[in-house]
Amino acid sequence: RPSPSRPPSRPAARRPPSGSSLDRGMAPKAKTAGWQLKPFTAKESAPWKAAVAGVRKQLKARKRDHPALFMIGAVGKHLYESAQALYKKAGKKDWELKAFSAKDRAAWVAAVAGAQKQLKAKKRAHPGLFMLAVVGKHLVDAPGAMYTPTKKKAMKAKKVMKAKK
Repeated sequence: RPSPSRPPSRPAARRPPSGSSLDRGMAPKAKTAGWQLKPFTAKESAPWKAAVAGVRKQLKARKRDHPALFMIGAVGKHLYESAQALYKKAGKKDWELKAFSAKDRAAWVAAVAGAQKQLKAKKRAHPGLFMLAVVGKHLVDAPGAMYTPTKKKAMKAKKVMKAKK
């Protein structure tokens, strides 16, 4: 039983084995969690904030039936036009997108409908910004899932490497 005048003793802190990265003053190596985006700098995020503010200004200029869907469409159109301008500036010839197939269009309609359902589940202060954020999050997560190797793919790759030896 510890005495009231002294705090209870703590166990000694564990020291890493000698020769480890902590012993040499280096930070331990962090495991990469797969495909991750690095945090954006202020210089990188400023044009995006300005672009979204411009779309928001355009949205507020007139009453819209579906402001969140309008915002998604406006941002999509701006991205398309800016990509075309950069392509043309690089000296390449002008290009146009071909019409989407019904299968491709259905996938995007379902994705946006899912985001809209999430939006309508709860009253939002800024529905357009919320919808834009949901779509952006999905656009980040979807490719990330493609980069994360599944157990089955990893095993197949291991077999292929063994066969090559």
